[in-house]
Amino acid sequence: MSAPADAVFDALTFLAGLRESNDIKVWTRILDKAAAAVGADAGVYYFWDTMARQLVPFHSLGGLPVHGLPSVGLGQGLLGLAAKYHEPVLAADLTGAAGRTPSDDRPGGGGRSALFLPLSVHLDFVGAFALFDPPGRPFAEPDLRLARAIVEQTGHAIRRLRLEDMVGRVTAYNASILDNLSGGFLAVDLQGRVMICNPAAKRLLELSGETLDMPVETALAAVPELATVLRQTMQSRQTAKRLEVRFSRGGAQRVIGYSTLLIKDAQGAFAGAGVMFQDITPQAR
Repeated sequence: MSAPADAVFDALTFLAGLRESNDIKVWTRILDKAAAAVGADAGVYYFWDTMARQLVPFHSLGGLPVHGLPSVGLGQGLLGLAAKYHEPVLAADLTGAAGRTPSDDRPGGGGRSALFLPLSVHLDFVGAFALFDPPGRPFAEPDLRLARAIVEQTGHAIRRLRLEDMVGRVTAYNASILDNLSGGFLAVDLQGRVMICNPAAKRLLELSGETLDMPVETALAAVPELATVLRQTMQSRQTAKRLEVRFSRGGAQRVIGYSTLLIKDAQGAFAGAGVMFQDITPQAR
């Protein structure tokens, strides 16, 4: 049975525009998309209850009575085997399929074949699909491959969104810390462009306007001494603690106490340099 091209395109378009990382919401929608792509006229989405260690029916299509369906344990019937071994199962003829139990049959009868697909996000097993064919149109290997591809791509998409959400939360958390520091913090990337400049840094250095993504010498044109400190830290890759830099501002001499640090990326590679500082002019007099 060949998949309708528009149904496959619809599934791919849905995945490309996916912005929701909630498993249950996404898999509920994907059941409809996968069923349309392989021509199934009925199906059930089971979520994995980690406490009960059972597949619990959550959403159905094709008029199946989801609330009347039994839960399924690992290894129980073809659906349970697909879940246990994390491998999809094509039952080309349910009536003669080895290992079939009544829980694998289409509720209310009809149809002859079924697809049982385990659902995972990265290495986490999260549920399973049961898809049933219309009477007289049994599933074949191409249907299994297509449904499996849609399910696998959905798992990848959910994981990507989870990672993006986690990065966003960590970034917001770190930004909140930096924004509330009483001391200044300024960091530059490998090209010497400013990537972090917290509010205290702007206040202590009396910087106005945008500083991000500017060459550090431009951003700190009024305090070239501190720009030099950052450039030297980048070149030497050596940190300094509790040093001072003096500069003039508004006809008066100012003293900044600072420490430098090296910045690494997620893989641990050198990615830039930063400086933490305070105005210690009163103490330096």
